[in-house]
Amino acid sequence: MQKLASIEKPISSGEKSIELNPQDAQTWYDRGNALEAMGRFQAAIESWEKAIELEPKFPEAWYNKGVALRKLGQLQEAIAAYNEALKIQPENPEAWYNLGNVMRKCNRFSEAIASYEKAIEFKPDYHEAWTNLGNTLANLECFDAAIASYDKAIAIQADYCEAWYNKAFILRKSGHNIAAIAAYDKALEQKPEMYQAWYNRGVALADQKHYLEAIASYDKTLELWSKSPEVWNKLGTALAQIGQFEAAIDSWDKALAIEPNDSETWYNRGLALANLKHFEAAIASWDKTIELQPDNVEAWYNRAVALKKSARFAEAIASYDQIIALQPDDPNLYYQKACVYALEKQAGDQKNSREALAISTRQAIENLSKAIELNPQKYRKLCKNDPKLHTIREDVRFLALTQGRQ
Repeated sequence: MQKLASIEKPISSGEKSIELNPQDAQTWYDRGNALEAMGRFQAAIESWEKAIELEPKFPEAWYNKGVALRKLGQLQEAIAAYNEALKIQPENPEAWYNLGNVMRKCNRFSEAIASYEKAIEFKPDYHEAWTNLGNTLANLECFDAAIASYDKAIAIQADYCEAWYNKAFILRKSGHNIAAIAAYDKALEQKPEMYQAWYNRGVALADQKHYLEAIASYDKTLELWSKSPEVWNKLGTALAQIGQFEAAIDSWDKALAIEPNDSETWYNRGLALANLKHFEAAIASWDKTIELQPDNVEAWYNRAVALKKSARFAEAIASYDQIIALQPDDPNLYYQKACVYALEKQAGDQKNSREALAISTRQAIENLSKAIELNPQKYRKLCKNDPKLHTIREDVRFLALTQGRQ
């Protein structure tokens, strides 16, 4: 309350001055500044407008009006106010800089670049303007020019964390991971609590296959920001890359506790479970992926493989059929179906009727025929020695297929 009272004082003082001299533009201007400091932006704008009405060539009032309008999200009006300030005072680098910021927010990138260049013309050591010029060039995917702009900012202020961070981000985006990691390290020297830098450093390290260092970076990120499913997901992926599947699953479980509808996390979790030969759990994970993303071919395919390994042949065939509906010209799908039918025949040799065994054989032959039709050279050769097909190898239709007689 004490702080609020001290802020209110200039308003009271200003009101008295206005009563004494309501035609004094400076009094209205000062009143606007005090209101702005209290966060009362609309009232501040009204005071500055009164100052401008009394003194139309009052650049500071126009400029401050532009700042307040930007804070209120009234961007077109802010641009108009900055332009009025610059008509009166065209060498004001701050007005050019803030005009550039609003232009960039409006995706008017060419005009933003021109504004930042004007700010730099009048203030060559304006490191924030160099940095935001770099950001705008990056928006236009002019990455080399953006990096050169960040380098200018860093040359002016070597400990400017934002320039190092943004330079690192663009270096990574343009495929220069080693240089990006070095730039992230520089940013973290200035702001070791900057979790975004730790995270993106981890991504760059993982891209370079430096998984242990990436894991350390993700761990540091999570110390600072533990509620991000994306970080837990990336950590899980890095752990899986070094064969730590149980730890990876634990990480993905933490991601899913925060964001349970991430199909990629469910998919990766299934892969790790399959690597541990926990096929039933893997199938359940891929079921969740498919629930969220019904056209995920990789999930359907891995689910089919796991079902086959679990001797759930009918369900495996149904999974392959789902993929065939999406990719009807893939010969491997028909070949894999043929193998499942052959395995189904082998499993049922002792307990199924001759009629059921004959159906399995016929369906195996039909699918094998389709695979060979789509790619005869590969699949005619492959099926001759595939042990999964040994139960149908003596069938005359199989012999005809492998010898090119259909």
